[in-house]
Amino acid sequence: MLSQLRNIVEHVSQAGNASDALSVLVTETRQAMNADCCSVYLTDTEHGRYRLCASDGLADSSIGKVSMGFDEGIVGLVGQREEPINLADAPSHPSFKYFPETAEETFKALLGTPITHRGDVLGVLVVQQILPRSFDQGEESFLVTLATHLAGVLAHSEVKDKLQSAQLQSWQEPIEAVSASSGIAIAKAWLNRPRHSLNSVKIAKSKDRDKELAKFEQALERTREELSGLSIRLNEQLPKDVAAIFELYKHMLADASLAGDIRSKLSQGYRCDSAIRLVVEHYVSQFEAMSDSYLRERALDVRDLGQRLLQALYQGKKGMSLPDKAIILVAEEVTASMFAELPRELIAGVVSQRGAANSHAAILARAMGIPALLGFSLDVLQLDNLQLIVDGYTGKLFVEPDALLQQEYAELLVQQNEIDSLMATELEQPSVSLNGIEIELLINAGLNSEGDKAAKLGSGGVGLYRTEVPFLLRDRFPSEQEQYRVYRDILQAYDGKNVCMRTLDVGGDKQLPYFPIVEENPALGWRGIRLTLDHPEIFLLQVRAMFRAAIEQGNMSLLLPMVSSLHEVDVSLRLIDQAWYELREELNRPDLPRPKIGAMLEVPSTLFLLPELAKRVDFWSVGSNDLTQYMLAVDRNNPRVAGLFDTLHPAVLRALAQVVEQGHQHNVPVCVR
Repeated sequence: MLSQLRNIVEHVSQAGNASDALSVLVTETRQAMNADCCSVYLTDTEHGRYRLCASDGLADSSIGKVSMGFDEGIVGLVGQREEPINLADAPSHPSFKYFPETAEETFKALLGTPITHRGDVLGVLVVQQILPRSFDQGEESFLVTLATHLAGVLAHSEVKDKLQSAQLQSWQEPIEAVSASSGIAIAKAWLNRPRHSLNSVKIAKSKDRDKELAKFEQALERTREELSGLSIRLNEQLPKDVAAIFELYKHMLADASLAGDIRSKLSQGYRCDSAIRLVVEHYVSQFEAMSDSYLRERALDVRDLGQRLLQALYQGKKGMSLPDKAIILVAEEVTASMFAELPRELIAGVVSQRGAANSHAAILARAMGIPALLGFSLDVLQLDNLQLIVDGYTGKLFVEPDALLQQEYAELLVQQNEIDSLMATELEQPSVSLNGIEIELLINAGLNSEGDKAAKLGSGGVGLYRTEVPFLLRDRFPSEQEQYRVYRDILQAYDGKNVCMRTLDVGGDKQLPYFPIVEENPALGWRGIRLTLDHPEIFLLQVRAMFRAAIEQGNMSLLLPMVSSLHEVDVSLRLIDQAWYELREELNRPDLPRPKIGAMLEVPSTLFLLPELAKRVDFWSVGSNDLTQYMLAVDRNNPRVAGLFDTLHPAVLRALAQVVEQGHQHNVPVCVR
């Protein structure tokens, strides 16, 4: 039955529209279970009813017309209990409700199971037979398994429009998403769709290979010029380590990558547009098949490049028309180049149907301070030119909000701007609570622009500088000199204030494109200090670059990420000492004081090693996100369980209290990020 189950799910996923998908579902399920009837009832949330939307066995005239309340019939009972119901003689059950228009009087046996997604009942799947009998355990297990698989498919496809048609038309409820960048935006949706789609290109060959090659070379040159222009535009708004995203794009267009493979297809006689589609789709499929999230996200970059090549081939340098006022950028997949095409002042917010927190679009949104939401089950094509509210704090999107809600968010936006203005002045004042307790206010940073902005606001320094960002935005490990320049710039931006630099923390959800790590459970795998200690050449090079910058500025401390044992701290300190002694000897400055060394407390095991840890390091930094994640076993980037991520959970608060208490006892400074 497993192959049948896979086939049903695959065929439903591939259906062209909602009606076809539901028709495929009931027909193939009835056949697989050798039943006399299969029907699906979908949840009409606004009217509180289950509506018959497809059936293979009931009267066709009843489809779309028959419905029952959430507390009516056996279908309603299945929804209430949220578990399967197996009846040998359904008409004799007290909850049975008969609808003459369905012509179901001949059916006796009934098996129904809820279709549930993230705790919500999307509908009920029912099979019936004429003969009275109980469906066996294997049949019941099959239907439950099928409904479980279908829940995700239905919730993330056009079928969900039918599941919640009344709700979507009135847009009464906010749409949940993953926040990639915090903030609030209120504006009209501006839909960005490619003018030419790779999927629409028909595979064909041409007799004139030289002509097709010339067309490609022309399109390639236009695309490279376009990328250079986009890179220059971003360079004006962002530091070089962020704008370097387009260097990766150019690298992918090199002769050894996309361009070379496209020329190979052209030499086989393919038409230029066909060659582009074949090569790009091959690269995309390779990236999408990779196990780590960062590399999978590069499939979007390749597809974006393919679209740009196609656009250059068909339209040359014809530019896009820009909106005349600030908009919320909406796309099925927002790309880095979409950001660069629009002036910053025109992008109030971003909404992307697909995407992840480590995509280039997400990185740019955070760097540019643009609220962004990713990962919707809703088809964003419906949003074009509609009024939107993007709440990047709660991960909610409001569509066509009423006047009262718009007014509330407009006031919040005013308050947010007032707070920003207030911070610009108040942050220069001493940080003292109302009861007289002094609090040191620091920032987390990973981009030079963040550091420059915060320095102007007058913060006390950088509590955490994420050194992995310069690594993530390159196509190779940066050299010691390249790292030194980055670290020197951030230390200079905070002249006279401490900057705590964390050593390379990659792995898990932060994958380097040129150093892929394939693991079944990356969050518990080869990441952070574990990785760099296994590659001391990487660790030593980075520490040397940090120390060189620190010698010049004198305002750096060093932080070790993902510490889980004392052995890791001991090995790290040995390597740090090695780098420090080497550098002092090279510079002939034996009297230089070594920067302070700290350990991150983000793995629960460190909470039981604090007395010993206090003897080895100068300070502790609590990684609150990871500590919460590991203590509660919740991935905050997984929308299915993100609601369980609670930084105020009693266990988390008690852990923080223990860290502070131990810090006081052993005279070790503690900060929380």
